[in-house]
Amino acid sequence: MTAQVAHADTHTAFINQMSTPVMKVSRQYHLYGSVMMAQAALESDWGTSQLSTEANNYFGVKGNYNGQYVSMTTAEANTSGSMYNTLAQFKAYPSIQASLNDYAKVLRDGTTWNPFLYQGAWRENAGSYMAATAIVAQNYATDTDYANKLNKIIAQYDLHDRFDRSTASSTDADTSTKLTPGVSYTAYSGSATIKPGTIRFYKSIPTANAKAKYVKTAQLANQKVKVLSRGILTQKQTIWYQIRSGSATGWVQITDLLGLKIN
Repeated sequence: MTAQVAHADTHTAFINQMSTPVMKVSRQYHLYGSVMMAQAALESDWGTSQLSTEANNYFGVKGNYNGQYVSMTTAEANTSGSMYNTLAQFKAYPSIQASLNDYAKVLRDGTTWNPFLYQGAWRENAGSYMAATAIVAQNYATDTDYANKLNKIIAQYDLHDRFDRSTASSTDADTSTKLTPGVSYTAYSGSATIKPGTIRFYKSIPTANAKAKYVKTAQLANQKVKVLSRGILTQKQTIWYQIRSGSATGWVQITDLLGLKIN
């Protein structure tokens, strides 16, 4: 068996191993399965990287997962495209499924400061997998050739036909994602400090069709509060957080919070 054939067999085995969970997660979160598979292959070196074999981390996601992480040296690119090595903490997952779900949540929920960071990669917004890889490459990686690498893997292994055509319906998507018109909610656990001055403290998130009661108060100014959940008004793309101060629970806009930290 030649090295090229062995190489191809390894790649095919990886795709077959990941096929069922990728199909399930991409349908649930309404993402391109081809992009998910290609990125898992690229980030994990087809399931052979130390990060994937020791931590089930197939997407190079940094941080910790329920407090679990591994520290590894990683190559990053600077603004001129030159590579350099740095030590970073990466999430350690209990399973492949956990890694895929967390990746999908990253693309659906974005970051604390920008929940809409990857919205251009969602199936309802990206007209093709190449449109999705362009968004992912722009925000997920520092490699300036990242999108081309993903597109090459997708084309070479016919991932579009295999994973995207069977997960094209938005009705397959989980209703807990941001597909639901109006407000999309995500549970959070964290803390923040209320900005100085007077804020509006709402009972619920106000929408165009549903007004919400609120009180103007300066009593919460400079106070540290618990963060319970996040709500996104999708039409206006405004971000709200449910907070608790003592026995009082309500909603404030992200602009009313300072030093927001999510556990």
